[in-house]
Amino acid sequence: MTDKGVSMVIVETSTLNAVLDEFVQEAQRAFGEDLLSVILFGSAAEGRMRQQSDVNLIVYLADFEQARVDEFRSALRVCHSAIRASVMFLLRDELPEAARLFAVKFNDIKARHRMLWGNDPFASLVIDKAELRRRTREVLLNLSIRLRERYAMLSLREEQLGPVISEAASPLRSAALALLDLQGETVDMSPRDALIKVAQASQNPGFVSAVEVLSQVREQQSLEVGQGSRVLLQLSALAAYLLASLNAAEAL
Repeated sequence: MTDKGVSMVIVETSTLNAVLDEFVQEAQRAFGEDLLSVILFGSAAEGRMRQQSDVNLIVYLADFEQARVDEFRSALRVCHSAIRASVMFLLRDELPEAARLFAVKFNDIKARHRMLWGNDPFASLVIDKAELRRRTREVLLNLSIRLRERYAMLSLREEQLGPVISEAASPLRSAALALLDLQGETVDMSPRDALIKVAQASQNPGFVSAVEVLSQVREQQSLEVGQGSRVLLQLSALAAYLLASLNAAEAL
């Protein structure tokens, strides 16, 4: 099963590095002293890009000045076209509040990023545990409800379930990483491995199997006939399990 609307070509490492080098040089030229850092995060930072992966970047700035942004636009468009770059322009003064309001996302970025240029603002960033717990709850409850709705709407056309399953990976993996962190475990692993660990610890064969299929769908864009409905419902149940585990950890 493939999504014909999306390019299925994985960017070669040499191409990726060359485009990123040029991107950094153009950012330095355009933003000058306002440029503090350029940060690669997500699957590209781990060296685990899949066929539909975007290359996620943060341009970390002291100021977002119109003239300098206008000068940078061409380089941004070239980078987006060449490697499907998705760029977040983050101001230095915004980082603490962004990390509080989007604690799950920034906890994920803190765990898996690579500096392309400048000092690492995430090295000293502290994710507030109360906000991480609250935001993780929201992510998990929303996901569990949404996956049930997607099952009810799309299960008659199983070929439509593949993209839904694939899109569930990011919130589930980020939530699993947050759960391990909040449980007091030393987290030195990717969000992907965190979800595998949590599924295995549940001793629920359905969860373990669903997470295996989830990785297969993400990496190979394939879903065996008859798998979709079962896996989608198991992932919804897994989100509920993660939420219950989070609540249990808080009660201790």
